[in-house]
Amino acid sequence: MLRLIMALSRTSRIAFIHPVEKVFLSILPIIIIGFTNRSIPIIINIIIFILLHMLCKNNKNVVIKFAFEIAVFAAISSITFVLDYGLSYCGVVILKSLSAGLCLSFFALTTPIDDVLNIMAKNKWLKDICDIAKTMERFLVVINDEYSILYNSIKSRGGFDNFKLKITNTGKMAGLLFVNTMHRWRNIKDGIDSRGYRGYMPYLVKDFNFSYLRMGSICIYIFSLAMIIYIKV
Repeated sequence: MLRLIMALSRTSRIAFIHPVEKVFLSILPIIIIGFTNRSIPIIINIIIFILLHMLCKNNKNVVIKFAFEIAVFAAISSITFVLDYGLSYCGVVILKSLSAGLCLSFFALTTPIDDVLNIMAKNKWLKDICDIAKTMERFLVVINDEYSILYNSIKSRGGFDNFKLKITNTGKMAGLLFVNTMHRWRNIKDGIDSRGYRGYMPYLVKDFNFSYLRMGSICIYIFSLAMIIYIKV
């Protein structure tokens, strides 16, 4: 899944657009919607991002999986709120989670992480953080690959056929995943050192397409959403 998202973000139709525009568009609605308990602004944001996903032709299966899993997790987590706050409040929580899932999936599928790190690394105070994040990106890919290998190996031998086997083999898989990942990290470090790593990550200069018209439209939408929440439409 991680590799797929990374590949789709690089081939997105709007991957050339400046990451700052997509950060404003994707992250600010999540923050603003967090201040309301009414469903209308949330539904408006959900509709807008569904249209954006369709306009950008993002992979619908990934979008549905991303948003649905976040909404299901929120629904399970909010069960305890039913007695204290009622079903309507839990419904709002689920809508917020669905909205956040659509926002984050839009950002993840249209913005390569390298582009974000490239912009952030221009600030000397953030450069070290970006270097760590870049190293962790490769580390997460390694963990994902190890997990896929272990899971498929255990599943092909019937290791998840019943509840007892699931519990036992999941524990074993977690232990092996940790050990194998530590071994793979040595290989990653040797590879980095052999390529002349000097303690910092170089970032290639990349020209992004920044449009004041698009940025203005995003600001208008964010402001309109905030006004809808403020005046309680």
